[in-house]
Amino acid sequence: MKDMEIKKKITVIGGPCSLESPELVESFLKRFPDQKIIRGGIFKMRTNKNSYQGPGVYGINFMREIILKHDLRLTTEISDPRQLDVLNDITSIYQVGTRNMYNYELLKELSKTGKTVILKRAMSATIDEWLHAADYLEELGQDKIILCERGIRGIDNKFRNHLDLSSVMYLKMNTRFRVFVDPSHAMGLREYVEVASMAAITSGCDGLLIETHKTPSLALSDSRQAIDYDQYEQLLNNIKRLASFLEAEVET
Repeated sequence: MKDMEIKKKITVIGGPCSLESPELVESFLKRFPDQKIIRGGIFKMRTNKNSYQGPGVYGINFMREIILKHDLRLTTEISDPRQLDVLNDITSIYQVGTRNMYNYELLKELSKTGKTVILKRAMSATIDEWLHAADYLEELGQDKIILCERGIRGIDNKFRNHLDLSSVMYLKMNTRFRVFVDPSHAMGLREYVEVASMAAITSGCDGLLIETHKTPSLALSDSRQAIDYDQYEQLLNNIKRLASFLEAEVET
């Protein structure tokens, strides 16, 4: 008798762009009680210094309580090694954003934490440059390094970025890294997030980062790309249908 094959796992990490308030986070968890990995920014790295910069220490304090209450795993962005002191006890998965893929000193410090790191592709990085950045995390072991395609800078302006799914195909065929896709940042427009998610899964990705908000128009950051809770529920249902066809399992 043949050994049972291990099913491919597709991880969907949802949550708001910024962890604006405990009420927002609790509203998401009330609607999606099975969500055990949540994404959200505490320290937001923004191009415009006058934009919302995230809840900061206030967010750390209320997320500590929410994580314990719901037995959650938090995925949040880190942009400065000095943030490790305050983020480390509440963060399960660190996210390195596009601007920090080249921040090698940050990557060196993250390699010492023993925690999973999602390394996003810089907006103009080649695949080789991306992989070289991942080398700085090798101390973690390959199972704790996730590469995330979030779109690169293209020649068109119809979308926020150009979603390069060829990178997903290449990485899955030529490396052993887990590869995620962030369709929210890639598209920048909520009406395209679902179709981009489906395309990402069929290209072979291992997971998705999805921005969702109770009232997207009121989101304090990246409101145009956030989907609402009804849309997130529909997306999850469609992902599960596609995963079933692909003989894969979905975790949230």
